[in-house]
Amino acid sequence: MNSLYFYPLINTYLLITVFIISLIVIFIGFRLKVPGNIFKTILLLIIILSMANPTVISENRENIPDTVAVLLDLSPSQDINNRKDIAQKAYNTIKNELEKIDSLDIRFKTINGKKGSKIFEPLKSMVGDIPHDRLAGAIIITDGQIIDVPDNQENLNFKAPINVLLTGEKEEKDRRLIIESAPRFGIVGEEINIDIKVEDISANTPNALVTINMNDEIEQSRSIPLGEIVTITMPLERAGITSLNIEVEPGKEELTLQNNKSVVEINAIRERLKVMLVSGEPNMGLRSWRNLLNSDPSVDLVHFTILRPPNKQDLTPVGELSLIPFPSRELFQANLNDFDLIIFDQYHLRGILPQFYIQNIVEYVVNGGALLDVSGPAYAGPYSLSLSPLQNILPTEPTGEVIVQEFSPTMTSYGERHPVTANLKDNNSNSNWGSWYRMVEGLTIDGDVLLEGPDSRPLLVLNRVGQGRVAQILSDQSWVWTKPGSNKGPQADLLRRLVHWLMKEPELEENELSARIDNDTILITKNSLTLDKKAIISISPDNVKKEIFLEDIGNGKQIGKILFPEEGTWKFSSGNSKISLIVGNNNSSEYIDVRTTDNLIKPIVNLTSGSINWINNDKEIPNIKYLPINKISKNSNNLKLVQNEKYFIKSLQQSSLLPWYLVLILSLILLFLSWYRETK
Repeated sequence: MNSLYFYPLINTYLLITVFIISLIVIFIGFRLKVPGNIFKTILLLIIILSMANPTVISENRENIPDTVAVLLDLSPSQDINNRKDIAQKAYNTIKNELEKIDSLDIRFKTINGKKGSKIFEPLKSMVGDIPHDRLAGAIIITDGQIIDVPDNQENLNFKAPINVLLTGEKEEKDRRLIIESAPRFGIVGEEINIDIKVEDISANTPNALVTINMNDEIEQSRSIPLGEIVTITMPLERAGITSLNIEVEPGKEELTLQNNKSVVEINAIRERLKVMLVSGEPNMGLRSWRNLLNSDPSVDLVHFTILRPPNKQDLTPVGELSLIPFPSRELFQANLNDFDLIIFDQYHLRGILPQFYIQNIVEYVVNGGALLDVSGPAYAGPYSLSLSPLQNILPTEPTGEVIVQEFSPTMTSYGERHPVTANLKDNNSNSNWGSWYRMVEGLTIDGDVLLEGPDSRPLLVLNRVGQGRVAQILSDQSWVWTKPGSNKGPQADLLRRLVHWLMKEPELEENELSARIDNDTILITKNSLTLDKKAIISISPDNVKKEIFLEDIGNGKQIGKILFPEEGTWKFSSGNSKISLIVGNNNSSEYIDVRTTDNLIKPIVNLTSGSINWINNDKEIPNIKYLPINKISKNSNNLKLVQNEKYFIKSLQQSSLLPWYLVLILSLILLFLSWYRETK
């Protein structure tokens, strides 16, 4: 490329002045008809031109290629019908056509979009290192369901045409379930509200049947009107993760059934745990109970110690007594069901609680309450709780003997596998537990014995009664484990787990099946009191049923693994225990709406002067037009790419248009001709 530039040898203003004076002299010469004036004029112009120093600059240029981004959307929604085949075919065709153009830098990227199709974030990263004036444009092959479409071109920051090829059909129809709102947390014992809506423009009925399944146990169905938001109310009955599987029946026209169902996970927590602790008399273990229960900020503790029975007669004036009457009616009749747990610590019959109050406790447990009895020597005597209506729910019956000797509690075979005691020795720094010194001998009527005393006598017994739970410790010596020295033991861990088991915490269920996802692997865990070699049943998201045999790792746990599981909802069952596990994002925005659309992308395409084309089976891939921006038609449906014509200079050469020797020769010739003309 050659260009002409002037580099004056003198100041520009002085050069202009000389030029003006020369023009005046030339004008006067022609006016007076001076001989040889034409030669003088040429001489002056040559001299002025030589002082302007005209220079020819020759540039050796190399064109800089423009950058075009090609994005192929292979998100799960592209698996519908033959969209993926159409998209792949269009991608291969465009790739071949673009590679024929030498001055293009082509950048390709495939979008998997398992959690929703994001196109513009990858587009920014693809061309982030390219100046705006070197962008040719972008070609996007998608179904139009894009979750990161910017609001305007300024947010997009892409100053070139965006061309979109849509792989589906116009005006597609599909039924879909929409979760309008759902809580992430809830309170145990309260109800949660979930707002849902079913959309289906092709339905020939006004309603659709929706099925709601909670924790694979509670199922209900109801008919809801299409297009309206409906509130579903469900109770939270236990702590932990509650899974709601909501599914609507298939519609008349369906693209996929994936968006006909949704899974909502709600973490159910206990707002406050209300515990009633009733002590039969002051004892050394009371401090342990109070420290344990008061250390948990979620526990509201109501504690009473019975110091004086109402029938006691002595000479102490009533006005000098600093005691309050035991509020038996308020606790055991009016407000009994407000408590989550009742603890009797060495309580025995002293005429304070009438029999019908104790019967209320029995009914409270049967209906879902929890009772823990820590028995002292009085349990073996004539005032034992076993002689009250509680005998119907207590797991042991006393023989009337109190064992007074040094012994160390030992685990039973059940205790080694039960979550309450399974790994107590593993978690305790001192695996040799300290000694206890007293226990009540009892016969196990019902329940699981986890700890034993001397001669295999039951020490800790757990039992389920109706919908509730009962636990009994046949000794008042657990506090000994809190003493320093060799008598150390896991008293706090034991009592805490015991309370949590009574509260039906899922992780302490003795026959609980659980599963979680960890690094592309499903880890299945099963708690069991006996070694169960039966396989569990797994059902994949594609409804493929398979048996999985678990490996026993001790402490009552069996584990199994599923490597690289398919995304979706997995179901596992073992006996009466059933659970669900979500792998990936089952409620991904990728499946909220799978109908092919240009509504989301159209504003950006119009702003960038791009094009939108539907490339279903009936239409071919449009032509690629790589032209300067002033030659691109905004109304064209071709794939538009801007030719920016950018370059860089590899080398530069300068040469003077009037070399000094040429100026000298011409000047001499013109002077001679001028002199010669004047002499004639």
